[in-house]
Amino acid sequence: MTEGARVTAAEWRSAMGRFPSGVTIVTSWSGAAPVGTTVNAFCSVSLDPPLLLICLDLSNPALMPIERSGLFGVNILSARSGELARLFGKPVQTDRFAGLDWRARDDGAPQLDAACMFIDCALEQAHGAGDHKVLIGRGVHIEHAATGPPLLYHKGGFPSPTDPAAWE
Repeated sequence: MTEGARVTAAEWRSAMGRFPSGVTIVTSWSGAAPVGTTVNAFCSVSLDPPLLLICLDLSNPALMPIERSGLFGVNILSARSGELARLFGKPVQTDRFAGLDWRARDDGAPQLDAACMFIDCALEQAHGAGDHKVLIGRGVHIEHAATGPPLLYHKGGFPSPTDPAAWE
């Protein structure tokens, strides 16, 4: 790399947006109120123990509640859930859970009925990484629900996994 050359945030966002990823809604509690945010920075870390990671922007309003409560749920979305992902991806202005079907699990995170899979996690570690935090969670409960293709994020949208034109 040339001395002094730097990849800009816009270049980085564009490059990373070309890598398709699954879409999740991460949920937790702020006191007795549910909180949630759309997350596509999610992956498995370890099988034994069962660990996964998510990454949240330091300004994300769900970050502090997750760190305070010590738990979070990963709601993996189905291909039919693009509007839900957009809702939870917007800046918090209203109760995102109003009118949604969801349930509170005993000693766990809020679970969205629209999720095709739900993973309840206990927060194990949090690491600063630039303008984000990497949160490591231990899986404590898994539920499979709907079947079908997952919701994918690619180049700023939610393409159909079966539409070749969406991938150009």
